[in-house]
Formats: sequence, structure tokens, C-alpha cells
Amino acid sequence: MWYYTLNNQQVGPVDEQEIKKLVDDGSINQSTLVWTNGMANWAPIGQTALASLVGGAIPAAAAAVPPPIVIEDPEVAMINKLWMWFWISLIGILLFGIGLIAASVLFFIIFHKSWKLTEHEGSRANADTATAWCFIPGWGYYWIFPAFRGLAREFNGLFDKHNILMEKIDLRIPTWMLICLFGSTITFGVSLIAFVVLWIIYTSKIKNAYIAVHQAKKAA
Repeated sequence: MWYYTLNNQQVGPVDEQEIKKLVDDGSINQSTLVWTNGMANWAPIGQTALASLVGGAIPAAAAAVPPPIVIEDPEVAMINKLWMWFWISLIGILLFGIGLIAASVLFFIIFHKSWKLTEHEGSRANADTATAWCFIPGWGYYWIFPAFRGLAREFNGLFDKHNILMEKIDLRIPTWMLICLFGSTITFGVSLIAFVVLWIIYTSKIKNAYIAVHQAKKAA
């Protein structure tokens, strides 16, 4: 699969057949920069394996190659996008009083993906059970504590395993986050402020941990 530039924007991935169509309709020419796995830097298409699509190779001096464009890992892009929309949903709650359901759904998507990444033989739960059991009436009030704390513990273990130089997730964060949530009926809702703050901190930490562990596993 290939990436190409159009109006100084990165586009792709697309296959070789799609590149050929773009060449035929004039969207891509010999000097258009392209990149694929295995290439150290971006290069004009006329200097790559696709040169035959544009009528052969062109001399290296024929086009000035700008600094290489960094391709963002799709998994990293996805988790960052989920985090962005989680934040937008929280802002919606503060400004308009709506967005709680969206924020909760986005959080549990990040939560599920994180458990999926940390799954291993001997895990207390897998991604599906860790997430689904949080919604079992009655049982969920207990399970949510080991599920949230367990995810933090799994990430901390992977930091050690892969020698990731990253601050470990404090298990007190999910613990107090949930205490503030369940204690809101006693505090007449006041503890919900602390819950939201801790919820943001916890979500941010598992998002960052997801990226770090994903990249470490990919590099291994």
C-alpha cells in the first residue's frame, strides 16, 4: 500500500491500481512524493518502484525532496481520535449538559481496546469480560474495581516487560475515581467533580499507556 501527497497533504493508503488511475487522470505526476513500507524517506514517484506508471524514472536532481513526512500509526491515530472525541463529549457536558452517554461509550471503547492489548495467558479477564461484566446488575458494582485497577496493573507490568520508561499508573486513581462516583449519593453530587477529574486523568493515562505498549510491541 502507498501514500502520496496532494496539495501538501498526505493521502492514503491506496493500492498500486489506484495510483495508476490517479496518474491517468493527472492527479499524480513524476514529481509527486510517495511513500510505502520499507522506504526510508518520501521520494518522487519517478524515483520509486512505481516509476513505470509515469513513463520511467527521473533523475534524483529533477525534484527537490522536502523533509520526510511522518506516517502516523493507524492504531495510534485511532486511540488519539477516540481520546479527542471523549474530551469533546466532556466539554459538551459542561457547556450544554449533554454528552455523558457519548463520553461513557468512548471511554469503554478505549477501555476495551486497552484490555485487548494487554491480554495474555493467565490474565484475570479478557477484553470482552472485563468490559461486559461492568454492566451486570449488582455484580458490576464489585467488578468495576478489579477491572479498572486490573487494567492499570497490567499496563504497569508491560512497562517493566518491555522496558518502557514511563511513569506507572497509580492504582489509587481508579480506586478513588470509583469511590467518588458511587459516593455521589452521599455527598449530594459534590464528589462527582472529583470523579470527572480523576476520570480524565485515568483515561489519559491508559490512552498514553496504550500508545507506548503498542509501539513497544510493534518494535519488538
